Amino acid sequence: MRRELFALHLPNPDLVQADYAVLAGLSRGLSGGDILNVCVNAIHAGSTDVHPATWLVTQEILEREIAEVKKAKEERSGEKGKKRRRIPCCHEQSYSPFHIPRAVV
Repeated sequence: MRRELFALHLPNPDLVQADYAVLAGLSRGLSGGDILNVCVNAIHAGSTDVHPATWLVTQEILEREIAEVKKAKEERSGEKGKKRRRIPCCHEQSYSPFHIPRAVV
């Protein structure tokens, strides 16, 4: 399935020099959206020359983008459990759904 996603998101095979089977193996654990981001970033990185005739998306660029996405996902996965917001329960003293602050006179 990942191989098909790379083929879908890199629609111009003339401008891509990559082995989709290898990329599919390297991208294990990435979602379809992650693979889309890899492809978009690789297309951007491969099209920096002024002359469109020299634009090329290579295996190296795609592998680098896969590594970047995996690194970012790893960094974010540890943050989810650490930054949880605490919501008070109704039996706690500080909780009052009808509490209206009074004006200080």
